[in-house]
Formats: sequence, C-alpha cells, structure tokens
Amino acid sequence: MPFKNMPLMKAAAALSLAMAVAPAAPRMAMAADTLATCRAIGDATQRLACYDALAAAAATAPAQPAVTATAAPAATPAVPEDPTARFGKEKLPRTEEQRAQDDAEQQEEMHSTVAKSVALPYRMFAVTLENGQTWVSKEALTFDPKPGDEVRVMHGLLGSYSMVVGHSRVVKATRIN
Repeated sequence: MPFKNMPLMKAAAALSLAMAVAPAAPRMAMAADTLATCRAIGDATQRLACYDALAAAAATAPAQPAVTATAAPAATPAVPEDPTARFGKEKLPRTEEQRAQDDAEQQEEMHSTVAKSVALPYRMFAVTLENGQTWVSKEALTFDPKPGDEVRVMHGLLGSYSMVVGHSRVVKATRIN
C-alpha cells in the first residue's frame, strides 16, 4: 500500500523543515509537535521509524553558537571531605577521576561508634555508624551491637573489609552507603 508510511513521511518532512528554518526556541516547540506526531502513529514499526528519523535529523542539525556570559560567577572554594566519611567509599559507584583521588587519599582503618543496628538473618547485622555510613556484616556476630559500641573497620585482602564491633571477633563486612 503506497500511503501506509504517510504519517512517517509527514513527520520527517515537518522535522526537516523545522530544523532548517526555525530558530532555537521555536525549533524546540516544533520538535515537541513532531514527537507528538510520532507518538500518534499506531503501528509500532512506523512509530519507531518516526522516532529514528527525528533523532537522525536532530543529530545532523547545525549546532547553535554557545552564548557566552559577560561575567562568570566566582567559584566557591572546595571544602575537603572528611577522610572518615570517604572510608569504604571506593566500592560505591563513581567516576575514574573520583576513584583515582580516593585511592591516593586512602586510610588503612576507621574508628567510629554505632548509631543504630538492625538484625539480619543468621546473626548478621546492618550497623549504621555515627558518621552516617552503613556497614553490613557478612558473617555472624557473637552479640547484638548496641548504640555507643566502638567499631573499627579495616581494609582486608583483595579489596575486602573487616569489622570489629566492641570486643567481638573480626568479621567480614561491606559498606552499602
């Protein structure tokens, strides 16, 4: 059927015309109208082709010159983060730059106290420290951690961590926030 791609062709033509003629602000409104046109297409294959044509036209559109500000805002000086707050953070998702900076400033162990603890199955615990970090034991503890108990978290082998709560034995642990 020769007219079954008509909504797709209308959307592509409208987008091409909008990108070639319109300035940036009206161009955004026309792109939104074209998105609405694509969204209204019933057939999934044609709708996808419409969105693909929209994306291709947006990628080939000439870039608008950047607007330069006359006065740049003054940069606020960076406040260095507390080393205790960074302890164990290298396992959390982050950029390569953050990872390199954290590795250079890494501590060997951290001392804190328990703010609260939550019992987990098999005598394991999620321990929230006074600095806001939450560590989960990977092994059973011999007693229930109570608020005010001292906690020592150390680096282990191969990127692991060990934790001592009060006078308990050393158990493997992982930081979850």
